Amino acid sequence: MIKEFNGGYLFVYFTGTEDSASAEQLYLSLSRDGLNWQDYNNDQPFLTSNIGEKGIRDPFILRKENNQGFVLMATDLSIFHRGGWSHTNATVTGSRSMLIWDSKDLINWSNPRLVKMVGDSVGCVWAPESIYDAKVGKYLVYWASPSDRPTHKMRILSSYTSDFVNFGKPKVFIDNDNDKLDVIDTTIINDKGTYVRASRDGTLRLEKASDLNGKWTKFATLQDLNVGVVGDSVEGPEFAQLPDGRWCLYVDRHSQRTGYLPVLASDVTSNDPNKWQVPTNFNFGKLKKRHGTILRVTGSEYEAIKKAFSNQKVEGEI
Repeated sequence: MIKEFNGGYLFVYFTGTEDSASAEQLYLSLSRDGLNWQDYNNDQPFLTSNIGEKGIRDPFILRKENNQGFVLMATDLSIFHRGGWSHTNATVTGSRSMLIWDSKDLINWSNPRLVKMVGDSVGCVWAPESIYDAKVGKYLVYWASPSDRPTHKMRILSSYTSDFVNFGKPKVFIDNDNDKLDVIDTTIINDKGTYVRASRDGTLRLEKASDLNGKWTKFATLQDLNVGVVGDSVEGPEFAQLPDGRWCLYVDRHSQRTGYLPVLASDVTSNDPNKWQVPTNFNFGKLKKRHGTILRVTGSEYEAIKKAFSNQKVEGEI
């Protein structure tokens, strides 16, 4: 976490139209306030994958401890190359690896690598994310994979790593008693010593705990908070802390096809609807944005990214 805020926010996402190979690569936008966004790089992908399924979905960027740079994780999946969702069988025959890149500056990225996270009996690895566990001294990485039971119900698995190359044996991190209810798209933040996580499981469930591996207590669903979100209408939740100290929970309104919705929290651990609200003014830019990652950046990082990916006039453009 950046202690002194003087910068902005980086938003990395895929456009998800699934009508071309480029729709499942990575694009970027910048914002000073976390609510109003400008698309960069001439609306073209800044990062692509030619390994695995040759598609990138559900990216997540982590700022590593002790100024050790950044790591980007993503789902290795191409619905376009699979011929559309009706032909995919993606939770049964999907990639069992996640895509990983490394960077020192958020501009220059390593070549992608595939890291196998589950055994051959597991159908896919979706939406990997990570958070540093100070008690363990390692990074907890978590993602969605189906069980090997006949239902193939999605649940959240986790594994520890210190280098994002070598990973411990995965274990079940989040599951529920309903054998037909999937759990996907988990994200976690640390708010002054309290961990808060959001997961999609038929609605958007909010939980908190004092220890990543301790007891998690459900304190609300997004629907409970009267912000206009009903049931399983959103996915890909992400948190970022705004310049005024409030947390923003960003959700992808996939079922309504209306783009991202920012939900502000004056107390991100509260179930009081009065402490949660949708801002009256926000703008996510021209490009369609699907299940992305939002990273708070310093002033110098913001300016460097802006300079590197500045929208240049394309030849022939008026």
